[in-house]
Amino acid sequence: MTSGDGKPGIVLVTGGGSGIGLATVERTLADGVHDCAIIDLNPDAAVVDDLIARFGATRVTAITCNVADRDAVTHAVDDVLAARRITGVVNCAGTLLAKPSLELTLADLHRLFDVHVAGSLFVAQAAARSWITAGTPGVIVNVSSVASSFGWPGRLPYPIAKSSVEAMTRTLAVEWARWGIRVNAVAPGSVDSPLMAEGRRPAGVKPLEEVADRHALGRPAASSEIAAAIAFLLSEQSSFMTGAVVPVDGGFTITKDSAKELAQ
Repeated sequence: MTSGDGKPGIVLVTGGGSGIGLATVERTLADGVHDCAIIDLNPDAAVVDDLIARFGATRVTAITCNVADRDAVTHAVDDVLAARRITGVVNCAGTLLAKPSLELTLADLHRLFDVHVAGSLFVAQAAARSWITAGTPGVIVNVSSVASSFGWPGRLPYPIAKSSVEAMTRTLAVEWARWGIRVNAVAPGSVDSPLMAEGRRPAGVKPLEEVADRHALGRPAASSEIAAAIAFLLSEQSSFMTGAVVPVDGGFTITKDSAKELAQ
């Protein structure tokens, strides 16, 4: 889809090379309305090649960028804007850490805060500037987590970061509404993604099969199920939604460990 200036619309997806980010890229491209730019620390060439083979070289852009580096983000977005019209932003970039709270260091806090919070803000800022300058609306979807809503021993930096993402979502939604910019978030429960695979899952993080019964639906989500909710928030179907944090958690927030009592 092109605008009056002839530039095709493109959605920026941070962390778009795997997991929820990749599923969002695939869903967005499959819907056929927008192209996608994957903004990732290390885009997987095989993944990018596969997307190009399925959707076409003109519809897929891969950009190597550390979202925690504000200048790098600005340059990456400027490169996109040279030929494209940004229609949406999805902030999926993130990482995990399992460590006792008594042992946490400032570096540990920065490791998660810099990516989840600062990175999401920097990408949102760069896109918002382009919309404000052009006088066009825009939409941002951040990725939070159910971890923001309960005590999670040994994971403190992650819920701190995700709680901050939710606070940022609400604040930007109010602050930027005057320019027609909508800002929402999804809060997934456990998701079957590469980050949770054996060998990649951080030490101390339980396998998915051990936490499945904390969800009312009795299973983790597929990345595509989270991507479907993100696609809705990107679309005009959610045109009267802003500042919302939408649980996509299989009933985790209403269940947690209580489902185990049903088996007793």
